[in-house]
Amino acid sequence: MNLQPKTIDPGWAKRWTRQSIDLFRRAPGLAVGAMTLFSLVNAFIPQPIALDVPLTIFMVGLLFSSLRAADHDSGNPWSAALAFFRQSARDLAHLARDAFLILLVFGMALGLLFAFYSATTHGAGVVKPNPAYFRLPGWLRHGTARAGSMLILGVFLPGVLPMIYLTMSVGNQPLMHYWTGYQAVELNMRLAYMVFMGGLLACSFLVPILRQIPSLWLGYALMAGFSVAFWWFGAWGYLWCREMFEGTQENAKETAKQSSPIHAAA
Repeated sequence: MNLQPKTIDPGWAKRWTRQSIDLFRRAPGLAVGAMTLFSLVNAFIPQPIALDVPLTIFMVGLLFSSLRAADHDSGNPWSAALAFFRQSARDLAHLARDAFLILLVFGMALGLLFAFYSATTHGAGVVKPNPAYFRLPGWLRHGTARAGSMLILGVFLPGVLPMIYLTMSVGNQPLMHYWTGYQAVELNMRLAYMVFMGGLLACSFLVPILRQIPSLWLGYALMAGFSVAFWWFGAWGYLWCREMFEGTQENAKETAKQSSPIHAAA
């Protein structure tokens, strides 16, 4: 594996769209399972005090494991995904710990800064939610906000996807891997602006809409859209990192479906 990022060849959007569809076709149940788990985790698991950071890292790790399984062992994707995740779980845990501690310190500093700003301005410029927003189910209100936050932290924040990919590939070295990811963004600025910065702005814009236009159907649509975006743009991130660090521009050949010994004997 080449740990130095490189510029991605032109035609990446068309190439990754085709390859993402192929990976989904190989293991649709695994892809839908990743989307469903994303929704359930954000809807029902509280994430206080920067605990969204470890959850985000493990969710992206699971997603990358499922994509690697569909890529390299599509005949046996579920067990392959579990095997890939188990191989990197220790390094992901170390990365989650380090990122949690770093962001906890920065989060406390930013919290104090915003608290001071709010006190001095008496909350001026703060847009309050529509009162009907609080009548929506709690899991939906919290779930959309957490899902948007997980997308921003784990998929669209510059440098994070390469950092997690490298951690799963060569071990936990967070500062070096994040710097490598930042260099990758600089080398592929058009990709970064069109996909990742665009997605970051979209998440930041869509979540407040529900607060101002509270609607069950809008909430459901946001949760479903965020879940699909997690898999789709996570797949693009996997293909980006694979092409950049491994030099592989095409999916591996599809492997044969595995049959159980009982059916084989019959």
